Amino acid sequence: MAKCPNCGYKLRIWDISAECPKCKISIPNFDWVNRLEQDSIVATAANAKIKQTFANLQYAFVGTKVRIARLPLSILPLATFFLPLFTIHFNLPFFDKVKSFNILSLLGLTKTIDFGALSHYLSSPVLGGATVRFLLTIAFVFLSFLCLVPVGLFFLIRNFKSLQSKALFITNLVAGIMMIVSAVLFTGFTHLQQASTVNAFSGKIGFGMYICIVSFFASSVINLVVAKSKVVMPEPKEKKKEEKAK
Repeated sequence: MAKCPNCGYKLRIWDISAECPKCKISIPNFDWVNRLEQDSIVATAANAKIKQTFANLQYAFVGTKVRIARLPLSILPLATFFLPLFTIHFNLPFFDKVKSFNILSLLGLTKTIDFGALSHYLSSPVLGGATVRFLLTIAFVFLSFLCLVPVGLFFLIRNFKSLQSKALFITNLVAGIMMIVSAVLFTGFTHLQQASTVNAFSGKIGFGMYICIVSFFASSVINLVVAKSKVVMPEPKEKKKEEKAK
């Protein structure tokens, strides 16, 4: 039950007047100067926190030359996924075609997979090994892409919370390793199918895969440098003005 802030009188449910029934003090206006000062202190603290957050955010992205260089290198791997990652040369009677695959065409390819027939390929003693390698090739490309979007970009945006976080270094390193694994699996897939289908088609790693791997490791290195670099936050403008005034 509420009490009068002045005399401590317990207010009843029927005490609807703005004044205390006992001491007649105006409850809404009681000690308004002190409450106004308290509100001012809270507002000042909130404003300072907001300014500090924006200062950290600005520093995280463009606070130093290394952090500025980190931005394009962190986003560069995203563009490489749209370059040719794999190339397959179909060499069949009356059909000779070269087709390149990037992240979009691989996604389209997964939509056309007949999962009913897939179990027969997996259980086949001739095609089973090649099928497993082919599926894992695609899976590791998608996992690497997810390490960048949304995981990598999330850590990049949230980096202002922990200016020396190594999360981006780890995610880019893992993504680069997964792309290497994908390339190795694709090479194994092409070798196995050539041994079992009389060279119906051949495949090779696309130039986009090499650029993607290099860009991931470059991004990983620069993010490690950023994580190990000393954090020197610039002085607030208000503090500089006060020092000049002195």
